Amino acid sequence: MTADIESRKSILIVDDEEVMREFLSEVLESYEVTSAADGDEAISHLKERDFDLIITDLKMPRISGEEVVKFAIEKDPSYKVIVISGYSSLFTASKSIENGACAFLSKPFSIQQLRSEVMKSLDEGGR
Repeated sequence: MTADIESRKSILIVDDEEVMREFLSEVLESYEVTSAADGDEAISHLKERDFDLIITDLKMPRISGEEVVKFAIEKDPSYKVIVISGYSSLFTASKSIENGACAFLSKPFSIQQLRSEVMKSLDEGGR
């Protein structure tokens, strides 16, 4: 059982809305999930350890999801990051991809869309 836990992929979830963090954690319960309530907390986690995938909201107080993406990619260009946002536009989506995100999901998104993007991102290798 310990080997099974050690072999699970790790995901860092970053969102200032507690209900969204809980929802994402529940949907992705088959992974090792760590949550952060804002970009500042996310960067602290990223300084302490590596994750297989980061899922971050874009608009957050203090440090934005955009800054989280930039920090992660500067730390390790092979990081896989999915950006989620309720404030989506073609500009914000393309800017996120330009900054290094591998996917962008507009809120509200379906559980199937989320799982599909997570599996696709983790299957691409990298980390």
